Amino acid sequence: METGTNHYRRTRVEQSRVARLHPDKDLKGIPIHTPRLSYSIELRSALIFAGLLAAGTVMQYILLATGTLDPDSDTRLMISFALGLGTVCAISSSLAFLMNLRHMLLLLTLAAGLVAAGSIAMEWNAVESLAKVILATSAGLWIAMMLSSISQVLLISMLIIVVDIWSVFLGPTRKMVESGGPWIEYLTINLPVFGADAASRLGASDIIFYSLFVGSALIWRLRRTTTALALTVSFVATMIVGVTLNIGVPALPLLAVFFLLANGDLLYLRFLEEPDERRRHNGSGRKH
Repeated sequence: METGTNHYRRTRVEQSRVARLHPDKDLKGIPIHTPRLSYSIELRSALIFAGLLAAGTVMQYILLATGTLDPDSDTRLMISFALGLGTVCAISSSLAFLMNLRHMLLLLTLAAGLVAAGSIAMEWNAVESLAKVILATSAGLWIAMMLSSISQVLLISMLIIVVDIWSVFLGPTRKMVESGGPWIEYLTINLPVFGADAASRLGASDIIFYSLFVGSALIWRLRRTTTALALTVSFVATMIVGVTLNIGVPALPLLAVFFLLANGDLLYLRFLEEPDERRRHNGSGRKH
């Protein structure tokens, strides 16, 4: 004898942990959320990123060649940083197809971590940065696949706003920056800086949540390309604030806000489409 409630709980666990690894199985009629990967959309997204980066690079050099842009100005620095951020986001966004690996994403994350560690020891900076992007992206995509409801996506969006602000201004991130230890280099990605004599770094956790939101857009049928571009703009906006005020600014709050703004109407609809837990519980009865 099995109560309807226990049956429902068991199948919910199967749906959130097993069904995504076996999309061909029908588990008691429960809808299985799987990423909707369209390679034409993925290609279009990559081309849009490439076009924007190319246009930005050309614009920068035209402004420099004509003397319109001061090479030593903050504006030049922000343009260079923006191009670097865009490049990293373009790479991470283009790796969304890795969701097809499903549980193998954990092995890819581990492999990328080992390559990153080896590259740090060998001082292969370019390889280190790429390995960290792959590590963070695969980890974020895997986390997105483990979320079993749009409510969890919304909850994460809200929580990271508070947690990141606390971490940067009062918590562990501030302590690591003040200590000046090697952990900052280990946990951040060295960004390419186009044309400026400067260095810029982005937290690996920022790319984890970037790819988590891109993966969520694929799983929950949100605006895939718009989401990726909006999240990139959020990084650029955070960078501009940081350079202008000359302070460290948390990147995740704006990342979450731009994700919600880009998909607010669809997120609301997906939330309404979810099963009413209380109604399912009260109406389950017993199963003999």
